[in-house]
Amino acid sequence: MTAVQCTKVAKQDAKFVRDIDQVSHYKVAVFLNMASMSPTIELHAAQIQELIRRNNQVIAYICKGALKNCTANPFGRKSICQFCHMRAKAALTELNVETKTISLKNHSPEVEKDVAEVIDTAVMSSLASATKCQYKEQLTTKWLNAYRSMQQASRKLFNYFINECEENKLEFVFLFNGRFACAKPALLAAQKKGLGFGLYDVKKSLHEFVFVNELLHSIKGNSRKALKGYIKNPKLAKANADIFFTKKLKNEDTGEPIYTASQQQGLLPPQIENSQKKIIAVYTTSDDEYRFIGKEWDGFVPDDQVTEIQGLARVLDPCKFELVVRLHPNQASTPENTLQRYLDLSRQYPIISVVEPLADVDTYTLMLRSDVVVTFASTIGVEACYARKPVVIIGSTTFTKMNIGYTVDAGEKAGFLINQDIKAKPIRGAIIWGNYIAAYKDELPNYQRIKNGEYLVNGKKIGHSTFRRIIQLPAKLEIEMNRPGFSINKDFLIRAKDIIINIINKRWAVK
Repeated sequence: MTAVQCTKVAKQDAKFVRDIDQVSHYKVAVFLNMASMSPTIELHAAQIQELIRRNNQVIAYICKGALKNCTANPFGRKSICQFCHMRAKAALTELNVETKTISLKNHSPEVEKDVAEVIDTAVMSSLASATKCQYKEQLTTKWLNAYRSMQQASRKLFNYFINECEENKLEFVFLFNGRFACAKPALLAAQKKGLGFGLYDVKKSLHEFVFVNELLHSIKGNSRKALKGYIKNPKLAKANADIFFTKKLKNEDTGEPIYTASQQQGLLPPQIENSQKKIIAVYTTSDDEYRFIGKEWDGFVPDDQVTEIQGLARVLDPCKFELVVRLHPNQASTPENTLQRYLDLSRQYPIISVVEPLADVDTYTLMLRSDVVVTFASTIGVEACYARKPVVIIGSTTFTKMNIGYTVDAGEKAGFLINQDIKAKPIRGAIIWGNYIAAYKDELPNYQRIKNGEYLVNGKKIGHSTFRRIIQLPAKLEIEMNRPGFSINKDFLIRAKDIIINIINKRWAVK
């Protein structure tokens, strides 16, 4: 295919661009990573079309088994790999772009130490999304073999893109998300060569957004977008936030997974129902996400949530306070030894009671009953601020700059603040962030979300092959069965039924 010719115009150095509207008349590589997934492939196609519309010269990079082991295919099964390649090609049909198939045969896995550290973290981040393990030492032999294969492929991919950046005189590299092992090498190569980069994803399964020369979880970048969305129309922003927070309290669809759907509305832990003490509700977040997403924030993230909860408990008077630790439902699949550390807190500290991930206790009733809410990056901190509760945030998070709570870097400091009888912050920050989650988007005109699981580009579905989805099922089942704590239970059977229904209806699961 012939590349679109680039008109010579005065333009800014690519690495200093901050807005997608300014990405025009550049030579851009787009790596179609994780092409087997939706809405990833639809975002790739729509983003390429938008870059072409803005008079950029685009080169599309697709994988045909070069990576072998990747985020979507950790065990390197051909059925997944072939489906991924088919969808990548389908996305480029009728697009006038130069296309390159990645080859790693002549590239070494040898990289500099700083590059190796970043890539190794990305590899572990990929496997953590499947296993909830935070450290390589927690992986089983099968997953450890996947780690090693993915590590080698990702390091080779870095060297491949270093070479491509030089040979093709690229100015930008665009790709999906940028955090995982199949994406980080291309992103890192662009950064090392002083190029610009663009990262795109969907926010809370709803709206598309694009970050230019900032990571997706950048505090500065997210804060700027949130403020931009609010300033555009403050009255509409408040209305959007009102609807969003009301739906959250009622467990209604907001476009993101409803983790509280199976909880018993109105149910509190029995020990606090009639307590005269002040209730401090602590909301944890998924350990793996906190560890790996936190590395992309331009802020501070504590090493361990349990340690900080212990520090909080030590400085609170058990005669005055009850400390309820509400574990995130996603932590149900946390490795057993990690989960046990949380459960042991109630034995170690009488002030603490721990609510297990899948317990019936109502997350929102607990929030409304509490006197202070303490969070680790959980958006329930924003919801608590909106409900006019004092909020303490241990460590940085994407909404740190919204002034929705008191940010500290240690559990003990959180305790000292609580002892001072802190007051709730103004709700404007919660409104700004609620509107951001509910309504903000960097619009890709050709991308369309019909509903969760159904996505179109130019009114068409991309790369839907019922046959290929069916022959992937053994490989997908292999991944599922090797997750820690796997069992054939009610939840598994429900998910299996949903997968079959999605394949029949040509829909995709919502992550």
